[in-house]
Amino acid sequence: MKGNFDNSFILTRFMLRRERIISSVWIVVLVFVVVGLVPGMQAALDPESRASLMPMLEMPAMIAMIGPAYAADYDTFGPLYSTFMLLFTAFTVGIMNIFLVVRHTRADEEKGRYEVVRSLPTGRLATLNAAMITAVIVNAVMSIAIGLGMYALGDESMDFNGSMLWGASLGAVGLVFAALSAVFCQLSASSRSASGYSFTALFILYILRAPGDMNADLESLAIISPLGLVLRTKAYMTDHWWPIFLMLGTAIVISIVAYRLNYSRDIEQGLIPARAGRAHGSFLLRTPSGLTFKLLKTSLIVWVVGLLSLAAAYGTILDGVDDFIANNEMYQQLMLGPAGVEFLEGMTPEESAAAMREAVNATGYTLPQLYTSMTNSMMGMLSMVPLLLFILKAKSEERDIRSELILATPVSRNKYLAGFAVIAFVSAVIMQLTLAIGMYSMALSVLPDVSELSLGYLLEANLVIVPALWVMVGAAILLVGLLPKATGAVWGYFGYTFLIIFVGRLDIFPEVMSRLTPFGYVPQLPMDETNFLTLGLLTAVAAVLTFAGFIFYGKRDVNAITH
Repeated sequence: MKGNFDNSFILTRFMLRRERIISSVWIVVLVFVVVGLVPGMQAALDPESRASLMPMLEMPAMIAMIGPAYAADYDTFGPLYSTFMLLFTAFTVGIMNIFLVVRHTRADEEKGRYEVVRSLPTGRLATLNAAMITAVIVNAVMSIAIGLGMYALGDESMDFNGSMLWGASLGAVGLVFAALSAVFCQLSASSRSASGYSFTALFILYILRAPGDMNADLESLAIISPLGLVLRTKAYMTDHWWPIFLMLGTAIVISIVAYRLNYSRDIEQGLIPARAGRAHGSFLLRTPSGLTFKLLKTSLIVWVVGLLSLAAAYGTILDGVDDFIANNEMYQQLMLGPAGVEFLEGMTPEESAAAMREAVNATGYTLPQLYTSMTNSMMGMLSMVPLLLFILKAKSEERDIRSELILATPVSRNKYLAGFAVIAFVSAVIMQLTLAIGMYSMALSVLPDVSELSLGYLLEANLVIVPALWVMVGAAILLVGLLPKATGAVWGYFGYTFLIIFVGRLDIFPEVMSRLTPFGYVPQLPMDETNFLTLGLLTAVAAVLTFAGFIFYGKRDVNAITH
């Protein structure tokens, strides 16, 4: 092995410099969301609300989504917050690490950067080693920042040991997925395949832990998954550190496998052979728009299937949604808003349930509709991610000097950019239809009376989100055309929108802050009526942003990103 790791630390410094913005944004957003949600949830989850919420946590559907109801044995806020947030945060950290490792290994190799580095006095394994060291540093910083942030809030139930365990568990699970991604980068012949395999593993491990969390006899399945192990730390409860060491050991073993595979394979080759292409291009390749669709169709299919599954998962608790809302103040705040909480203030859970059902019956809408009002906002925000990725693909194609090859032919710039824009705009509609169908399919299975959540209502409730998605797409197009080097700003705006819309339901931020995002103008059905004038204005704003983006794209240098 002598010489295989030469100059790893120089490459690590270089990678950390490249990560100074991307990883910093990830860490800041994670800390802001994880730590920032605590005060609002503390205010909403008083002792009476916590007690009434426990039966909901023990529902099989809830356990499948967020993990075992360990907090049911405790009457403090920390265990409950850990039960709600730890699994979803660990899942997000896994995504961060997949992107990080693929970006610095297979993606750089695919673009020819790895070959340039190898022409210098660097070891055969130096690049992979530097990427893994970078992952360790990024996850360590994130773990310490989240741990100290949680402890700094001063809640009695969130002590120093539990807070640092919370942060360390996220770092450990992140390193497991960094190592898994490193293995898939050796197996795959392209960064897209490596990312695809890594995300597939992430979803499989998330699903694998569910049976083990629901059934003690199958707990070994949960322990196999790092997402199941992270829950066994029981932060703010018994504070077990052994899952951390087990995950770190797993990450080391998987990393050794990745190093060995990297040593054995040729540059720009994967151990799994790339599938042979057709002898002749398909009809899609006859036009630039067809080429764009071919580039994006796999991602579109994956996102549609993922959103369909997510909507169905949210729909599994529709049959118990009455108690889910009536017995918990936080969910009353999320679903009914401040006015609904004020109306129910001072009532016992039984009185609250009766009063709310009576009020709901008087208005003509149902509690399942209120539940979908909340889930539609969250799933709508999630569906924005692929739309932005589709538009920013135009920037990445330009950065990799592939756009120039197409524009060197008799293809206008606007026609080329229109291919990405059309796919994003149409996909916004497709994904909202997918979410409505996924939720309705589960409603057919679990609701005694499916008329409480009709397909027509779900279609309307999801489609009213489309104009807001179009505004975000238009903003991304404007950045690609006007400020291609600043397109990362759209993710900052996305983070702001997600935080304001989700946390804003807890009445933490002033209402005016929600008006700074297009989602702040989306009617919340069934409480609000569909305002076609507002939706029309949002559509007009999206059209103006898109038109301006096309104008600027047509005037600027095509290689403005690379120079």
